Amino acid sequence: MSEPIRSFIAVKLPPESAERIRAAQERLRAADADVKWVDAASFHITLKFLGGVQQDRLSALWRSVTAALEGSRPIALHLRGIGAFPNPGRARVVWAGATEGAEELAELAARVEEACEKHGFERERRPFRAHLTLGRVRRPRPNAELAAAIAEQAEVDLGEAHMDRVLLMKSELTRAGAIYHILEQIPLGEEES
Repeated sequence: MSEPIRSFIAVKLPPESAERIRAAQERLRAADADVKWVDAASFHITLKFLGGVQQDRLSALWRSVTAALEGSRPIALHLRGIGAFPNPGRARVVWAGATEGAEELAELAARVEEACEKHGFERERRPFRAHLTLGRVRRPRPNAELAAAIAEQAEVDLGEAHMDRVLLMKSELTRAGAIYHILEQIPLGEEES
């Protein structure tokens, strides 16, 4: 049997949107924090993390996801604000948030979740929250400097990102960090004129 593929389903930011967010990320880097920052070329919003999955199961799942997303439209997502999970004072994950278009993205994620559940994947317990991970704190502890840097950008306008495809991604873990590869993609309809 082949090695399981560590995979997830996501939407990826176009390069012009990624550049604006990278600039906000650079302002955060100035804080003295032990954070593993995500490379701008890897910016994405996860719709569903799958974990290690055998190729045949992944292929069947992707056919179901494709069917579930039939008729979906592209999403104009507005990105605004920097925050942290669980909170800026005890940050574990630093993120950029989404405002306009977040409901449409949540609906897309719900359709993906439903398709995955039919293939035996456990439903996510937490509600979907459209966010883009900027970095992960290596050793989470209170950090006033990082909390202040996050607070300074809590309302920063990061612009609009046009989401026009859903991707099946492979995550390859290396010493330098995760490397993502696109395995499959589904275009999200044609824009209405």
